[in-house]
Amino acid sequence: MGRITKNQREDNFASYNALILDIFLNEGWDHVTYDRLSKETGLRKSTLQGYYPSNADFEVAIKGKVFPIILQHLDFTSKPLLLESWKKAMKVTQFKMIMRMFVMQAHKKGSEGSGRLGVLGLAKYISDRLPTEDPLEIIQLLFGLTVTELLNIDRSHMPT
Repeated sequence: MGRITKNQREDNFASYNALILDIFLNEGWDHVTYDRLSKETGLRKSTLQGYYPSNADFEVAIKGKVFPIILQHLDFTSKPLLLESWKKAMKVTQFKMIMRMFVMQAHKKGSEGSGRLGVLGLAKYISDRLPTEDPLEIIQLLFGLTVTELLNIDRSHMPT
């Protein structure tokens, strides 16, 4: 196969990024693999590695796209409405996959991962929208809610 033009490479990269975003939002970050991309695109893994040298480089495909998706599901009118909208959003596949990725990154990368920056950005957004509330407390409530929703734990599972 011959070399491709810079424009074709950019078009290919945009197409692969769109595929990565689609797989991530609909199936989860753990489904974004070289094998999966190879299957979907018909390309060899070595060709994909020319675009994404390591699987950590897949993150470029979602950069700048996650926060707007999160925000479209949330109501920042008040703390109770924010918590309620978050709980409802956890029933939406794309939102749930994003939150699942945050939890996975927290486990795998701790404070070194890009998830930390995303959560801090959300805390800043909360602080700006709800200035009389404690953003750390809200983040802790939201991510506690995230974990219980991911584990499918609700009041019916609690001791009486």
